[in-house]
Formats: sequence, C-alpha cells, structure tokens
Amino acid sequence: GKRMDINATRKIVASILDGSINDVSFSAPDKHFQLSFPTTLPGVEATVLDPSKAWQDKAAFEETCKKLSAQYKANFEKFETDDFMRILATFGPCGNALLKTESA
Repeated sequence: GKRMDINATRKIVASILDGSINDVSFSAPDKHFQLSFPTTLPGVEATVLDPSKAWQDKAAFEETCKKLSAQYKANFEKFETDDFMRILATFGPCGNALLKTESA
C-alpha cells in the first residue's frame, strides 16, 4: 500500500467542510463493511473513492475484505454483553442494519 495523495485528501476534506459532498451520489452500502462512498467527487480519482478500483486482483480484494470484516466481527464479540455495543455492531462489518434500511 501507499499513502493517499495529499491533494485528493484535501479535496475530500474540503468537500466535507463546505458541504458540497452532499451534492454528489453515493454508492449503496458495500456487502462487507456497510460503507457508502461518493461515486464521483470533483478532482478526486475513482480509485481513491472506491477501494476496489485500486486493486488489480479483484479476488484478492474480496478475500482481504472478508478477512478484515471477520476480524472486526471477532473483536466486537468481546462486547456481546453490552447492549449498546451489540446494537452498534449491527452497523459495521458483518452486520446488516444498513442493508436492511436500503432494501426496505
């Protein structure tokens, strides 16, 4: 991996701060992490916005996502007795709270 380009970072942060990010389309929540991201943002390459586009080996990307989301889920299992954390976990990897919202 490598660091994200500082100019792209600045453009993303600026769009958040000035509110222009609210004027762009977002992806549907992804199946591994339930994260949505802007599909386009002026001056920012698609490979920065959509991590899957930065990977030449799509199978490796999928495998890495599965592994990382499983690690996230295993970490949250430590907090199963906490009601708030149990609810919070449904919004992250391996959860389905946002996916239910999208299909409803």
